[in-house]
Order: sequence, then structure tokens, then C-alpha cells
Amino acid sequence: MLRKGLLLITAMTLTGCLGLDTMKSDQGTPKDTSYYLIDTKYKYLCLGNTSKCKDMTKIVSAQDKFTPIEQAYGKPIAGPNYPISLIRMLLNPQDGSYQSTQQGTTGRLYRIPRNEMTQTVWRTLEVIERDLYN
Repeated sequence: MLRKGLLLITAMTLTGCLGLDTMKSDQGTPKDTSYYLIDTKYKYLCLGNTSKCKDMTKIVSAQDKFTPIEQAYGKPIAGPNYPISLIRMLLNPQDGSYQSTQQGTTGRLYRIPRNEMTQTVWRTLEVIERDLYN
């Protein structure tokens, strides 16, 4: 039984279902939730330096829920690649109200401020996630 459990954890880690961050203890590590972090490779929007992330690819099946984001950013989320359109919108808001900042040297991670516009995206992703899994 122990061996099956170990194999399951190993498989989940290798497939990305369970990251190393999930296995590490977060005790004593201060959490900064004053910003969002965008992972352009895996299309995640994460709350600061926490492990709370939303999968932006889920918007593909929820086009009827785009309105709050489109109103906040003043432009539509365009197809055919809705997640990339959303990421571009987040990285470069049309009104120039904030700047994104590249994190690291890979060109994969970007930091954006936590403000009313970005929180609208977070809340909409929560609604989409809830609707998909409930």
C-alpha cells in the first residue's frame, strides 16, 4: 500500500498535478498578495507568491462570462486563442493604467499589480472554475 501511494505521488508530481511547492511546508514564509504573477507558458494567474493560481485556459469553455473582464479592460477577449488574448490584455492594458514587470530571465513570468481591473479577472476566473466543477 505504501508503494502504491509513493507511485501515485511520483506520478502526480511528474504530470504537474502536484508541484513541489505543494509538498513544501509554507509555515513561516511570509505571503505577499499585493500582486498577481502571470505564467505565460502554462497560462496561470497566481496570487502573489502563494500557491493560489487560476488556470486561464478554462476561459475557452466560458465565453459567456467574459463581459466583466471586457468591460474592465475596454476591449474584447478575442479568439481563436482566448487565453493568449487574455494574457496580452493583462500584460498591456489598453488604458495604460499599470505596467507589467518581467520576473526572472526566462520571459515566462510577469508581475502585475493587484487592482480593481486585475481582481475582476481573478473573480471571473473563480466563477468559471466554480461553474465548471460544480
